[in-house]
Amino acid sequence: MTTLRHLGWDNYQKLHDTDLGSGFVGRVRRVDRGEVDVASEMGEIRALSDSQRTSADIAPATGDWVEILEDPDMGFIVERILPRYSAIVRRDPAEFEQAQVMVSNVDLVGIVSSADRPINIARIERFLVLAENSQAQAVLILTKRDLGIPEEWDRAIDGFPEIPSIETSALEGDGIAKIQELISPDRTLVLLGESGSGKSSLVNLLMGEEVLETSEVRVRDRKGRHTTVARELLTIPTGGSLIDTPGIRGVGLWDAEEAVERVFTKISSEAKQCRFKDCSHTAEPGCSVIDAVESGRIDQNKLSRYLRLKEELQEQTENLNLQKRKSR
Repeated sequence: MTTLRHLGWDNYQKLHDTDLGSGFVGRVRRVDRGEVDVASEMGEIRALSDSQRTSADIAPATGDWVEILEDPDMGFIVERILPRYSAIVRRDPAEFEQAQVMVSNVDLVGIVSSADRPINIARIERFLVLAENSQAQAVLILTKRDLGIPEEWDRAIDGFPEIPSIETSALEGDGIAKIQELISPDRTLVLLGESGSGKSSLVNLLMGEEVLETSEVRVRDRKGRHTTVARELLTIPTGGSLIDTPGIRGVGLWDAEEAVERVFTKISSEAKQCRFKDCSHTAEPGCSVIDAVESGRIDQNKLSRYLRLKEELQEQTENLNLQKRKSR
């Protein structure tokens, strides 16, 4: 039987003092068109969650702790969403200038890459910004290590020595105990990565059984099919919880300027020495960042990726300001 402790309630209460009303507590496993599947000590229930039928003023996300009421006419409803201690937020892909909470109340963000395809440094950096902005701890995870460790992987983890890294193999079981140790007894890990990166196999190993379908990667382009179609919270038998997400190749950032600076610490540190406070690090005289690139202290490709992220967020800010002016 699932208990609140198994779902991470003890961990949540360490971070939030919660006064409950007349309802009972549960945790959102899945979100589905105005309804949510909620795990609770009463078992798994389906509750209404859209704003027209409930009192909650924000939309629930997978991982949310919620207070549930039972209405004699409508059944179970989400009365309110309890405060989130972390949230992975992206730009809503359907609404360019709107935020979307992907998952909440996670402690660890597993950024998954596979040894059977080129390691995408730009994608790793983008996911690291998401993690940094969420208040959760990032972990770099390599799957299919039995195929060999790519040189690009070594360069990736060398570039972020402060971020824990784990190399895993579904065939040999390598690395699984390390992940279990990180999340046990009551922490929550979310996995981010593109389709075919081995997330589903990793989930099955952590769960101790095949709970997700896995798929072969197409040989011609190393791309996989989406085997996870919705974000779902699972309770791991050895302790802790896991949220798997559909494969994503790209994700828009949201309100992440400070997180970018914290991920690109070397560039941010050099930027403080620039002659001009608003230096763009492209052509200005007295630019310490350009000097660092020319002397080899900063990689030019890394600077280019940093500037692209900064440009994306600057454009987002300008569009939001334009919307505000139009709405007046």
